[in-house]
Amino acid sequence: DELDEGRVEPDAGISIEDGRPGVRETMAKASVVVVCSGAPKRGMGWYHATQVLEGRCPSAALTDVVEPFYLSDAGSSAPGAEDFETWRTTLEKENGVRFHSAVEDVPPLAEGEKRMAVVAGRTGDNPSLFRSCLGAGCSVIYLEKPGAPSVPELKAMRDEAREKGARCYVGFNKNVSAYLRRTMDLAAEKPGSSVTFLHNNAYDEAGLPECFERNAEGMLKNMAIHELAILVTYYGVTVESIAEAVADSEYSDCRTLKGPSSGADFTDFVKLKFRIKTKDGKEASVAADRCGGDDSVGIVSLPSGDEAGRFVMPDNDAVAAIPDLEKHHPGAMPYFYAQDPDYAELKERVAKACAAGEEPEGAASIDGAIEALRVAEYLTPVLQKQLLEG
Repeated sequence: DELDEGRVEPDAGISIEDGRPGVRETMAKASVVVVCSGAPKRGMGWYHATQVLEGRCPSAALTDVVEPFYLSDAGSSAPGAEDFETWRTTLEKENGVRFHSAVEDVPPLAEGEKRMAVVAGRTGDNPSLFRSCLGAGCSVIYLEKPGAPSVPELKAMRDEAREKGARCYVGFNKNVSAYLRRTMDLAAEKPGSSVTFLHNNAYDEAGLPECFERNAEGMLKNMAIHELAILVTYYGVTVESIAEAVADSEYSDCRTLKGPSSGADFTDFVKLKFRIKTKDGKEASVAADRCGGDDSVGIVSLPSGDEAGRFVMPDNDAVAAIPDLEKHHPGAMPYFYAQDPDYAELKERVAKACAAGEEPEGAASIDGAIEALRVAEYLTPVLQKQLLEG
């Protein structure tokens, strides 16, 4: 009999038992534990699990899901709980996936098993979840950006991973995207050109207070951390290498809004554009708009000010695939559809590296994430001061 979609097909290679009835994992695959799936169609962890189940990451096999909130008393009646329970029941029955309320409940490694964790919890919870994953035998950990709330915490996580012989990568999917490659290729062909990396989100004005509260670490540590990772990786930007960082006051919008749940004030950027120049003369600009749409754009400008070209993420191929994704997963977060191919590509590279013991090309290591977070922490007060004080 054929296995259901999402199950791991047996082959003639070396294999190990993974504890699921009728399914044997091959040594060519990494077993994946998704930590903090969230609600179906809303949580990033849910989408990671879905892509693996659908075979979008051939080197990965979903074995376990850890969901502390919806598997708790408080979460069992929360919004999204019914959808989560339906999803859980389906995956347990049809795919043999094991569900747990804590990472500590994940079964011990089978002999020869290579285990990879995909951690998609709130940023503040990541350090403790990370340590639990190390304890669960994960040799590779994929963290959603920015990885941790602060640089000291991220450094401590890196050091603990090294002690355990584990590797950690952070989900900066734009590092492997087609629009980035095309933008940088065109800039290299145009001497004296400048590059702007624009990142749009699709919030409306009414949703900004909740957005500021939920993403209390701030735009540069959350939304625009992808662009900072690009600057770190490809432009050599570090806190020490920055010669100047200048905010564009005409474009930018910095506000203080009251969080709807806590009633506390949160100061952050609704829109932000700034230019960075390094001490060795490299320049690039970053722009981010929380209410600008659901795409990202690489813009190459000539010294005259004219545009040489712009490349959009999602590109034409990704846009063409969106209707089919919407049909299969109606009502999911729009950015899941827009960034779908890059999410799958980065996970596959990391899963393949886990299974084979190699380094994943283009993936941001935890060291790169540390530097991106350092740059975010340095820039936030500098740019806020420029905009608020003039």
